[in-house]
Amino acid sequence: MLTYIQDRPVDFVIVHKIDRLARNRADDAAITKTIQGAGAYLVSTTEAISTTPSGRLLHGIMASIAEFYSQNLATEVMKGMRQKAIQGGTPGRAPLGYLNERRIDDGREVRTITVDPERAEHVIWAFRAYATGEWSVTRLTAELGSRGLTTRPGPNTPAVPLTVNGLHRLLRRPYYKGVVVHNGVVHPGRHEPLIDPVTWATVQDILTSRRNGERSREHDHYLKGTVFCVECGRRLIVQHTRTKTGRVYEYFVCHRRRDATCPQRKALPIAQVEQRVENLYRTIELNPGQREHIEQIMLAKLHRQQAANDQRLEAITIEAQTVETNQAKLLEAYYADAVPRELFLTHQRRLNAEQTSLVRERAKLESENIEIRQRVRDALDLLQDVHATYSNAPATVRKQLNRVIFAGIFLGPEPAPIRAELNEPFASITQPGGDPGNPSRRSRTAPAMKQRQPTRTTC
Repeated sequence: MLTYIQDRPVDFVIVHKIDRLARNRADDAAITKTIQGAGAYLVSTTEAISTTPSGRLLHGIMASIAEFYSQNLATEVMKGMRQKAIQGGTPGRAPLGYLNERRIDDGREVRTITVDPERAEHVIWAFRAYATGEWSVTRLTAELGSRGLTTRPGPNTPAVPLTVNGLHRLLRRPYYKGVVVHNGVVHPGRHEPLIDPVTWATVQDILTSRRNGERSREHDHYLKGTVFCVECGRRLIVQHTRTKTGRVYEYFVCHRRRDATCPQRKALPIAQVEQRVENLYRTIELNPGQREHIEQIMLAKLHRQQAANDQRLEAITIEAQTVETNQAKLLEAYYADAVPRELFLTHQRRLNAEQTSLVRERAKLESENIEIRQRVRDALDLLQDVHATYSNAPATVRKQLNRVIFAGIFLGPEPAPIRAELNEPFASITQPGGDPGNPSRRSRTAPAMKQRQPTRTTC
C-alpha cells in the first residue's frame, strides 16, 4: 500500500481502526509520515482522528492503546503457554507421531494429545533402529520414506516424506520420552511417551558422537566393525581394486594406511580374512561335557551377583526419588523468581543428567537380574557347535554372530596370529574361574586364539 500511494495520486487512506494499521507507536509514526509525505490523509471509520491538534492527540492515544493491547496479549499468551507446560500439557502443535485432539466434555472443549496410529510406529522404529548404531540419519531417512512415513498435512501444505534435517530434529526432541520443554525449561508431560529414557539417551549419545557428520559406507561387508588392525588397533575397511581387464579384487586395509601412520601397509584379501575368522570359531567351541560343567559353576556364582544387583537397585530408587524432589524444588524456586534463569538451567541440566544415568543403571541391572541366567545358557548352547552354525549361516547371520560374540578381532598378514577379544558372557566362559555376572571382567582377550589351531579351548 505504501509503495502504491507513492507512485499514484491518492487522496485518502481509509482504515477500520488504528490498531488494524499498526500495533506499536514506532510503526504507526513511520506509516503516518509516509502517508502524509505522499500527500494523502489517514482516515479511520470508527475514530475521529484528523490533522487538527485534538485529532493528532486522539491518534496518539489510540496508537498507544493498540501497542498496550498487543504487548499485553502476548504476555497473557506466554503466561497461558507456560502454565500449560507446568501442568504437563503441550503448548502448540504436537510433534510427528502425535495428534492434537479436541473433544467436548460436559459442554467444555478439552484439548489433548493422542498417539498418531499411522505415524507413531514409524517414529518408534526410527529411534530403536538408530540406537543400534547401524544406521546413519541419511539412510534412516530413506528407509522411513520407503516405509511410508510422511509429515502431517496442513491447511495449505500436503504430506511429504521426512527430510534428513527433519529426522535429525525429531531424534533430538525429548518430547518423545515424555517431557515437555518450554522456553528451555523441562516439565514432566501428561502425554504418552513413545520412547523409553534409555533408548532416547542412547540416540543422543550417538548423534553427539557423529556431530561432525556421517558418511554412508561405500563398501559394506559382514566383517566390517568386527575386524581391526593388529598393529595399531584401528578398524579395517574394504577397498576394491579394478584391473585393466575389468576384474575386481576386494581387500581389507587398515584405516590408518591412508595417512601412513600405521606400520601395517599390506592389503589383506577378503576371502583370506573370511576363512581365518571362520577357523577362529573352532577355538571357542565346547564339547557337551565342558558345557555342563561350566554351567554348574557359573549359575552358582550368579546368585551372589543378583543379590548385589538387588541391593544397588534399592539404592537407585532412593537416589532417583531425591533427584525428582530436587527437580521439583528447583522448578518451584525458578517460578518464584528465587533462582536466576542461567543458574536454573545449569542445575536443571545437571539433575537431568543424573536422572538419565540412574535410569540407565536401573535398566541395566533389571535386565541382568532377569536375563543373565538365560544369557549364560544361550551362550553355552551357541558355543557347543558355533563353528558349524557360523559356517552354514548367511552373511546377515554371520554379522550378528560376530557382533554378539566378539568385541574385536585383530589380525594382520599371514603368518601373524589372529587375536580376538570376546564380549560377555563369552569372555568369562572361556576363562578359568570366570564370572559372567562381574561387570569388571568385560571384554577380555580369549586364550589360545591362533589361526587354524586344531585343539579347542579348555576351561
